[in-house]
Amino acid sequence: MNLAQLQGTARDILSPYTLEVAETAWWSAYSIGQRVASEFTKYDRVFLTGDACHTHSPKAGQGMNASLQDGYNIGWKLAAVLKNQGIPELLKTYTIERGKTAIDLIEFDRKFAKSFSSKTLEDDELETPNFMNHFINSGIYTAGLAIRYISSVITSTELSDPTIALNISPGMRFPSAQVIRFCDARPVQLVKALPSDGRWRIVVFAGDMADSKVSDRLKQVSYSFLQPN
Repeated sequence: MNLAQLQGTARDILSPYTLEVAETAWWSAYSIGQRVASEFTKYDRVFLTGDACHTHSPKAGQGMNASLQDGYNIGWKLAAVLKNQGIPELLKTYTIERGKTAIDLIEFDRKFAKSFSSKTLEDDELETPNFMNHFINSGIYTAGLAIRYISSVITSTELSDPTIALNISPGMRFPSAQVIRFCDARPVQLVKALPSDGRWRIVVFAGDMADSKVSDRLKQVSYSFLQPN
């Protein structure tokens, strides 16, 4: 493709709007490389993150997002092991979790990029809704909310009972909700009250605190954490 063809394609895409190009200082053809590294770590001492271990198209906006999630994943695990808060086997979950995520991302990106690159049918009324529906349905993935980690030393999906806490899936991101903070009665998003600062937290879904049985049960749970080992 030469420059004239490139500008002509851009005009076709923007039609019925018009495009006037005053000057093109530089242009290049971008080749999509969808690849995943065979290993994400060496001896659990050297770790790869981001583009060093997975590459894909920029269509879904997952380049920096996936890289930051890689870094956060291995970051807190390294800190936990170095502080003797976690066993060294914890580091193996990095590849288990982020390796699968990278493979899922590549498969998603192939389909997502193809939907952008597909030729429009002559009957535009048929093609446009299909693309729009695919784009909308992909929103939960591009927002980073569809990732689910499989079972490991820190995640138990098979033994979890989904009826105990509805709308919470083991291995997936903890959902946020608008809550009232008890200490100052301010409405906040739950994730805002749980910042990623290295501290460990236990979230208890106690139920209706106006029920004396519920409040007594919560007190028993709270006191159990205060007892010396």
